[in-house]
Amino acid sequence: MKRIFLMMLALCLTVPALAANQNLTLLEQMARSYVQGELSQRPQATFRLGRLDRRLALPACPAPQVAWADGAVPGGNTYIDLYCLAPAWRLRLPVAINETVLGLVLTRPVRAGDTLEPGDVRQAPLPDAAMARDVLSDPAQVVGQSMTSGAAAGIWLRNFMVRPPFVVKMNQRVRVVVSGDGFSVEAEGVAIANGRAGDVVTVRMPNGQLLRGVAGQDGVVSLSN
Repeated sequence: MKRIFLMMLALCLTVPALAANQNLTLLEQMARSYVQGELSQRPQATFRLGRLDRRLALPACPAPQVAWADGAVPGGNTYIDLYCLAPAWRLRLPVAINETVLGLVLTRPVRAGDTLEPGDVRQAPLPDAAMARDVLSDPAQVVGQSMTSGAAAGIWLRNFMVRPPFVVKMNQRVRVVVSGDGFSVEAEGVAIANGRAGDVVTVRMPNGQLLRGVAGQDGVVSLSN
């Protein structure tokens, strides 16, 4: 009888201790929800969450917390921390984030000087995320831009391959605006060379005088008196 009593007493002492251990599955569920929320604005991103060692025995936490580990970035192979303030403990859980990075591909052969239109490019997944450093990704970045050189269809469109188009062209008649304190005078001349918005261009006026001014986006050359 005494032996049975001791066994029952041991069981009573063990059950509460087991019940007081932290639920590791709950922590993993919290971690998953946290990462899903963090990546909710990145539709191309997927992730794989590590698992906690089921041999861990932690005191139950009334309010477990989750956050990116100190110094961790939300990309690639990274970590999140699961922690409790009281009782104090902290776990680090690995997370592998994979994100499809898009780049722009030419849909047709182009020549140097061609102005790109919306149908000239399409987005496609980059085979190597490192290419994102110089491959353009947003069609809005290139529509209306001018090609610096020719390229075949299917080529990735890189930064150095496009530039703003000319707004003033050599031998083109342009409007020249001379402004000063309280006055503005307009005249017409002929551009000596090509120019992009913001470039300083030379214009020959009807009397033969050469004036230098800044080309605007609208092709007007502005001079300040």
